[in-house]
Amino acid sequence: MKAADLEKARLINNARQQNAAMRTRLADGEVLTLRIGESNGLSAIVLTPAYEARIRADLIAAFDLRISENDAALAAMGVEL
Repeated sequence: MKAADLEKARLINNARQQNAAMRTRLADGEVLTLRIGESNGLSAIVLTPAYEARIRADLIAAFDLRISENDAALAAMGVEL
C-alpha cells in the first residue's frame, strides 16, 4: 500500500470512529438539543418527546449508513476491521 493510501485509510478510519462515537451517544440517549442562531442570538428549540425520538432514530440510521460506507471504503482498500 502506498503512503497516500495509508493516509487515506487513516482518515477514513478516523471518520468511522467519530461516526461510531456519535451513533453510540445517540443510542445511549444523550440529550438531543436543537439550536438556532449564533452567540447572543442563540435560541434552543424545545422538541416534543415523540419528535425527538423520530429525529434520534433518523440520526442513528444516518450514522449506521456512514459507518457502512466507511467500512466499504476500507474493505475496498484491503483494510480488515
